[in-house]
Amino acid sequence: MTTTVPASREEAAAMLLDVLTVSCPAGDVCLIGSMAKPEDADAFSDIDVRWTIPPEQAPGHLQSLRETLQQVGVVESLRVDPEPRPDSHLVFVRFQDWPLWWRVDLEIHSAGLGSVGVHGADEWSRHESACMGVLVTLKAIARNRPEAAEGLWIRALQRVDAVDVAEDWELRIDSLLDLIATSSPLTADLVSRTRELSREVLSG
Repeated sequence: MTTTVPASREEAAAMLLDVLTVSCPAGDVCLIGSMAKPEDADAFSDIDVRWTIPPEQAPGHLQSLRETLQQVGVVESLRVDPEPRPDSHLVFVRFQDWPLWWRVDLEIHSAGLGSVGVHGADEWSRHESACMGVLVTLKAIARNRPEAAEGLWIRALQRVDAVDVAEDWELRIDSLLDLIATSSPLTADLVSRTRELSREVLSG
């Protein structure tokens, strides 16, 4: 396990790809999304990865996924999207001390994979999900995409049945983060870090 934070998002992505490649030489791993095209990436891009595993090896890799990822850094959160997918899992990973913008969205593909659980995954938290909804809303605001921001914001509110205060963005986001922190003390640190990012984005 390494506790050193990568110097850049590109270094973080390279470390992740290397670890997954070594753990499953018969598989295929690559960047997808904006980081797959450097000209499309910006300071707010997350790390999107597609990992395809031979079916006969998939259960073992899901059993050891958290341990594998610990070779990249301390895994702070490992959540599996609850939406059923017959041949894949979408896993959201946050590493301790990494910038929140660097969340890893790991698509794992293999025939029949959807029926196999991910050992060591954290319980799905709608409060953490709402916090991540705030984060992607902030990304859309920073990218000057107001319509996308409103759509993402509505989804964030819905995750915790929150009501929009219909004021400026700072008040709207603070209201939701206050609700999340009160309803789920375990997310207090995540809420605090998200609030700091909100201040940075909205004051920029």
